[in-house]
Amino acid sequence: MNDPAAAGVVLKIREDQPAAQPSSWDGPRRGSASAKRIPAIERFAVALAVAASPVLLLAQNPRGGARPAPPVEFTQAESYSIGASLELPGSVEALRRAEVATQVEGLVVKLLVREGDRVKREQRLAELDTASLDARKKTLQADVVEAETRLRSAESRHRRAESLFADRLISDEELDIARYEQEALEARRVSLRASIGELELQLRQSVIFAPFDGAVTAKLTEVGQWVQEGAAVVTLLSLEELEVAIEVPEVHIGRVRLGQSASVKLDAYPTQPLAGKVSVIVPEADPAARTFPVKIRVPSGTGRVRTGMTATVTLAAASPRQATIVPKDALVSDGNGWIVFVLEPDETVRQLGVVIGEGVGQWVEIQGELRTGERVITRGNERVRPGQTVRPAPREYPAP
Repeated sequence: MNDPAAAGVVLKIREDQPAAQPSSWDGPRRGSASAKRIPAIERFAVALAVAASPVLLLAQNPRGGARPAPPVEFTQAESYSIGASLELPGSVEALRRAEVATQVEGLVVKLLVREGDRVKREQRLAELDTASLDARKKTLQADVVEAETRLRSAESRHRRAESLFADRLISDEELDIARYEQEALEARRVSLRASIGELELQLRQSVIFAPFDGAVTAKLTEVGQWVQEGAAVVTLLSLEELEVAIEVPEVHIGRVRLGQSASVKLDAYPTQPLAGKVSVIVPEADPAARTFPVKIRVPSGTGRVRTGMTATVTLAAASPRQATIVPKDALVSDGNGWIVFVLEPDETVRQLGVVIGEGVGQWVEIQGELRTGERVITRGNERVRPGQTVRPAPREYPAP
């Protein structure tokens, strides 16, 4: 891996700019009019400046003499076990959360639960007024009785008409009228029964039931309130199984897999870790944070685990490995890749090309010829050159 953004590297670019060349000035020519007009004290100052100019040029020109060694800061490269474990903060979420809504509009006459109540699936949560629905049902039932009575009479007339038609006592038109009357009354009976069925469904929907086992976390209506179709009545959380949501940096997402074991330590119960498994890996990263949402399924722990609790999740790696790491400040881009400057025993600088690997806090894995214990420049490294002598001072970084 050689992606600086993935490892959290701040880009440094070398500043190899040539030193400014000093301009020279010989002063006014002897015998010129301007020289004649210069007072004695000013001529003395000019002569002094001209005499000192070779010394100034020597100090400004690095090729003409030694410049003071620039100050830098260094840190030793360390050995670190990459992938031994991955610890990330998280929070507990319910596996299922629902705002239980009514399927019909009506007046709330009973609210049978309150916040904190544990409920079972199909338990009643609330009831709506059904007086108008009951009245309409009774009316429709009476209409069905009337329609069935008229239908029986029509069926009798139709049978009689068929007998008379067989004896050629009535016309085709009279037979058709008897048949049409029977069919119309049959259709009305079907329509009335369908209307009763619809009313009975509305009556059943006037009672709101819990869709799953859980706990009521909020009441969203009160007795006496008119609710519209689709309005939420209570908020219900499932407590049978919970999930711990974590955000995994993109440099570590390759180490996470579905079904992977995880240890979850709740801040409320730090001495009682829970065993969990990776249940969800969202394949889309947060574009700002460059992290992937991951969820760990854990048991409810007989009710002691509650939503909103904070936790620390430890994901074990399959195969940890030893790596050489340096502070990210040691990296410098030379336009073609990454380099570090190594401090030699005689306090000169050696340039070394490297490939960056996995980031660990303020440190980053280095793949290349760099050895553990070597000193790498972390401050002032954008201005040094290979072979240059420097004035080093140690710099400490927090352990990864």
